Amino acid sequence: MIHTRMTLSEAFQQVAERQPAKEALLCGEVRLTYGQLAQQVASLAYGLATLGINPGDRVVLLLYNSPQFVTAFFALAMIGAVSVPLNPQLRHRQLEHILRECEPTAVLLSDSSGMSEAVQTVREAQQALPALRHLIFTEGGTETDQRLDALMAATPPPTFSPPAVKPEDLLTLLYTSGTTGMPKGAMHSHRGLIAPVVASIKLREMWLKMPTPKTAARMAKVLARYGPRLLKAAGRQQVFLSTVGCHAIAGLEAMLQAMLMGDKLILMPRFHPLEALQLIEKERVTVLIAVPMTLMVLMRVKDLDRYDTSSLLICGTGSAPCPAELARDIRQRLGCAVHIGFGTTELAGGVSATSIEDSDEQQAETVGQAMPGMEVKIVDEQGQEVAPGNVGELLCRGESVMLGYYRAPEATAEVVDEEGWYHTGDLVVMDERGYLRIVGRKKDMIIRGGQNIYPIEIENYLQAHPQIKEAAVVGVPAAIGGEEVWAFLILEDEAEMTVQEVLEYCRLGMEVYKIPHQVRFVQDFPRSALGKPQKFKLREMALESEQGKQGRADR
Repeated sequence: MIHTRMTLSEAFQQVAERQPAKEALLCGEVRLTYGQLAQQVASLAYGLATLGINPGDRVVLLLYNSPQFVTAFFALAMIGAVSVPLNPQLRHRQLEHILRECEPTAVLLSDSSGMSEAVQTVREAQQALPALRHLIFTEGGTETDQRLDALMAATPPPTFSPPAVKPEDLLTLLYTSGTTGMPKGAMHSHRGLIAPVVASIKLREMWLKMPTPKTAARMAKVLARYGPRLLKAAGRQQVFLSTVGCHAIAGLEAMLQAMLMGDKLILMPRFHPLEALQLIEKERVTVLIAVPMTLMVLMRVKDLDRYDTSSLLICGTGSAPCPAELARDIRQRLGCAVHIGFGTTELAGGVSATSIEDSDEQQAETVGQAMPGMEVKIVDEQGQEVAPGNVGELLCRGESVMLGYYRAPEATAEVVDEEGWYHTGDLVVMDERGYLRIVGRKKDMIIRGGQNIYPIEIENYLQAHPQIKEAAVVGVPAAIGGEEVWAFLILEDEAEMTVQEVLEYCRLGMEVYKIPHQVRFVQDFPRSALGKPQKFKLREMALESEQGKQGRADR
C-alpha cells in the first residue's frame, strides 16, 4: 500500500514489483510494461549517477509529454536529485530567469521541431552558469552533448546502490504558471507529491471496488446513473489519458496517480481532438484528464457522436475555471462523471474535487469537497472563519503544502503562516455540506462604488450567451477613484455582436453596478501554459488604452 512515509522511488518500485507484466505506459508507438519501465528507470538512474549527478542537484526536464519524461522523473527521484519540469514552449525571458535561479547541473531536452529557441536559450545560459555541466538530448544535439539513449543503455552492476533518500527530501521544483508575472519555484518533497495520490486512492477504493453490503445502498444511486461503466471499471486496471503537459502540476499528478495506482497511462505529446477520441475508443480509456480549454475543443468536434466513448467513467478537469455549461455538455454528451478539481502548484495539486457520487448540479457548479487529508477553512480579512454561505479566502493545510518558494523566504512567509496554513488568495463560498464554489481571486476582486464585484460572476453570465465563447473580466482604476469593469470577449466562430448588444444582454440579468464599463472583442487572450487568461496583461492592455485616450485628449 502506498503511503507518505515512502519515497517516490520506493512507491513506484512497489507497484512495478507487484505487476511487472501489466501495461504501464503508452505514448505514440511506445508501449511499456511496469517491468520494462522499472528497468529503464534503474538504467537511467545509474547513467545519471555516473555523470556525477548527486543528491540535491537540480536537473531541468524541458520535454513534451513522453516516455523519456516519465523515466527521467523516476530515475532522478531514485538518486535523490531534484527534477525541475518546465514547459518546452517557455519564451527566452522566463526560461533564462528560471535557469539562472535554479542553477541546474543538467538539462534534459530535445532538439526537435519547435525547440530551437529553447535550445539556444539553454546553450547561452550554459556559458554563464558554471554548475550547468551537462546537456542531455533525447534527439539532436552535438558530439559534445550527452545522449539519453546512451545513458540508458548500460545495465547497472550489482554493486550499484542509489544514495539514501528520505520522504522529506526535496523531490522537485515546480514553477508556477505565470498568470500574475514571473513564475516562482514551489519546492515539494517526496511526501508532498505522494500525499495527493494517497488521497485519490482512498476515494477510488470507495467506488471502484466491487460493492459490499455496507456500500450497496450508497452505490444504488450511482449505479443508476453510471451502471454499466462503473461495473466494467470496478476491480480493474484503469486507463488514464492525459492531455496535460507533465511540466504542470495537473499533468504531473495525473502521471503519478496512474503510475502509483498501477494503472495504464496514455500520454499525448500534443493534443489533437480526433486523435484523443480515437485513443479513447481504441484503448478503452476510463479516465480523461484535460484542461477546460481542451475540453471545449473536444466538445466542438462535429462528428463527436460517432466515436465510442462508452468506456469513459470520469472526465477530470481543472487548472482553470470550468464553465458550468461545459461541464453539463460533457456530462450529457459523453455520459461520464465530471470531476472538477481545484488546486494550486503550491499544494501539489488537489485541494478539492467533485465526485462520481455528486449530483449534476454539484459537478457543474462546485469544485466539490476537500480531499482526504486536506484541512480547509474560509476566513475574512481579519483571519476569522466565516459562516457557511459567506465569501472568504480559502486557507489549506496538509502534507502536500510546499516546503516554500525556492530562494524566496519572504515570498513564502507571505502565503504560508506560522501554523502551516497556505493562504491561496482564492475567494470561495462553502456550503453546509462542505462543497466549495470559487468566486474569484482576492487580487482580482473589483471595488466599484463601494460594492465588491467578483469577476467570475460576470464571466459566467457572459459565457452563458450563445454567441460568446469566453470572457475575462478585470478591474481598471477609475479616474475619480475606485475601479471600472472591463470585459474582454472571444466570440464563437462566425458570431457577430456589437458592444451595445453585449450591454443590453447584461442589463437583462445583471445588477447595474456589475455591468461592464468597457467591452473589448479579441481573437484570444494572453494565456499561461495551462490556458488561463493572464489578467495582469489584460489589465495592462486596458491601462494602455486609457492612457492613449488621455494622450489624444491632451493634444
